[in-house]
Amino acid sequence: MDPETLANKVSYVPCPECSQLMNRVNFAHCSGVIIDVCKRHGVWFDHDELSRIVEFIRSGGLELSRTKEKTALEEERRRLQQERVALDDMHESDRISGIVSTRDLLKFLLG
Repeated sequence: MDPETLANKVSYVPCPECSQLMNRVNFAHCSGVIIDVCKRHGVWFDHDELSRIVEFIRSGGLELSRTKEKTALEEERRRLQQERVALDDMHESDRISGIVSTRDLLKFLLG
């Protein structure tokens, strides 16, 4: 295996406390700093990860990440609202069609 492939190989490490394999998480979803997280025992940093996270925060990365996340949530909220309005319009249209059909049926039956 060449050195680049070896360096890019993903490896899960066990928690030092419980020996269960930890999850790998990209800090702030965009920092490029992959940290190991045990659901029971918290975050474990490898060599230089904490200093890289501090630098990411100092350079404004955390604020940028929060802004992107807030924008994505607002866009999702707008999309869901549009879907809700479209469904409401569709249901209203179906209700009106049903009334028209009933009126036509009554005219035919009583006619």
